[in-house]
This record gives sequence, C-alpha cells and structure tokens, in this order.
Amino acid sequence: MGRVVFKISVGFVAGALILLAISLYLSNLYLKDQQRLAETGDLSRAMEKVEWASRLDPFSSAPPSSKAYLELRQGRVEAARDAFQEAVDRDPYNYKNYEALGNLQRQQLGDPEEAVKSYRKALERNPHAATVVSRLGEALLSAGTSTENLEEARTQYEWLQERGRIPLKDLYTLGKIQTRLGEPEQAIETFEEAKERAGTEPEESSDESADESRQDQRRAFLDSLDLAIADALVVQGSVEEARAYLAQSEAEQAPTVLALLNEDPTSYRESVLDAPIN
Repeated sequence: MGRVVFKISVGFVAGALILLAISLYLSNLYLKDQQRLAETGDLSRAMEKVEWASRLDPFSSAPPSSKAYLELRQGRVEAARDAFQEAVDRDPYNYKNYEALGNLQRQQLGDPEEAVKSYRKALERNPHAATVVSRLGEALLSAGTSTENLEEARTQYEWLQERGRIPLKDLYTLGKIQTRLGEPEQAIETFEEAKERAGTEPEESSDESADESRQDQRRAFLDSLDLAIADALVVQGSVEEARAYLAQSEAEQAPTVLALLNEDPTSYRESVLDAPIN
C-alpha cells in the first residue's frame, strides 16, 4: 500500500512539474508573440498575448513589465505605473523593476520625489548600477535644490567620477553643484576635466550632417563650460581672472556675461549661487 501511495505521489509531482514547464513555455511563447505584434503596431492583440503570459506565469515580472510599456505606447501612464508596480511586487529583488518604475515617475508622472525612492531601492539591490546612480542624481535635483539634495546628488556623481563612469552631462552638472555648494576650486577642476573630454575629436561617420550636428553640440557644450568656469571663478573671488577668461572665450554669451560682471560683481556672484543647476 505504501508503495502505491509513493508511486501516486511521485506521479503527481512529476505531472505537476510537467504542467509547470508547459505553462512557463507557453508564457514565454506569448511574450515573444506580443513583442512581434507590438513591433507591427498591433497593440491590442499584443496586450492580449501579454495578459495570457501573465496568467500562465504569475511569478515572473516580465509580463507586467511588457504590459507597462504597451500601456505607455497608448498614453495610459497610470496603468503603466500600476503594471510596473506589479512587476516590483512579483520580483522585489530585481533592481531593474525599481529602475523602470523610477523612470516612469520621473519622466512621465513628473514625480521626482517618488522616483528618488524607487532609485534608492534599485541601488539597494544593485549598488553598482551606474545608470541608476546617474538618474538618482537627476531626480534629486528635480526634487529641489536644498543643501541636502545637492549634497546627496554630488555624492552620486562623485561616485561615478571616481570610477570613470560619469557621462559628460553629469560631469558638467557635478561642477555646477560644487559651485553652488561653495566649492569653486573643485568645480573648476571638474569643468576642466569635462573640457578635456569634450575636446577630443568625435568618431568619424559616413553621415556628414550627423557629424556636423555633433560638432555643433560639442562647440555649444564647450562654450557652456567656459561660462561655468567663469562663474566658479567669480564664486571663488577671482573676479579679475573671470574677466580675463570671459574676454578670451569664444562663447556667444561671453560679452553679455562680461558686461553683467563688470556692472555689479557682487550681484552677479549672488545670481550664480541662486541659478538653477540644470
């Protein structure tokens, strides 16, 4: 009798495992189908496929994540948020789910405070996710330029800088933060590092118009760095050096900035310390 019960139990477990394997296989198949349908623009049928995938694999965060992007493509931001939250609930150890939710909160919902919370949770799961570190810095600044937010954002960007993983735009932002926090010497070093990196020639491309556009963007960025260095010099108290720097700068706005600085250096310094970071 015991053997019979044992065999029935083994058969039941084996059958359950087979059903589970079939369910997971079909779920993946439906996810592939929804991706193909989404690429062709058939979002309605793609949504049907992702719903089936979600039912067949109720523990995976992939179906609700896919559903969230489908909702976004149809302009249903709140529904997308709920879908990303479901992905987080299904797999709370996957940092990418928190990152996706944070991106939605920061970009589509305009809620940087909630985005900060999501990015922090993502970094608890993966402290080395450089993209999340960068986005946390952006969200902190969007949430307000209090001293606390500025200092935490600086910490995030300096972490990237120390590891050689900081994008140019973040390097520029770091310099602006350092200026605002009364650290002009460090800011100037940061801006000079950005100038050195930006000054390297971009890779050649067969698309001449694209090359020209990149060159224009590069020149504009270098001009903004010139103005930022002048601002840091003013905060440092080196007004004469700032004047000389602006006089030799090729930035289109340099003559106007120089005129403002000559008119009232004290007021200009205060305007630099009150200026928005990004």
